[in-house]
Amino acid sequence: MGIEDIATFHDDDDGYEAWVRHTRGYVLTERLGGTYMLHDSECTHLTGNGKIRLTRRPRRCARNRQDLVTWTLEATGQRPLLCQSCM
Repeated sequence: MGIEDIATFHDDDDGYEAWVRHTRGYVLTERLGGTYMLHDSECTHLTGNGKIRLTRRPRRCARNRQDLVTWTLEATGQRPLLCQSCM
């Protein structure tokens, strides 16, 4: 496992939703201000209502939580925030 095992979905809601349906793992979302939040792939915060684009900002997905933590550390120098609902 490693950073190369991260799937990135940007302007690809169909691909992202298929990944979430078929893969148990974690999702990294970018927040305003350039910070990132880590979610369980089944988190209710990650679903849309059909009216919003889920991947307007890139979503990074991986089976291994540590891969996303490492990516965030390398990209920002900080650990991702953890979703208070699912982590």
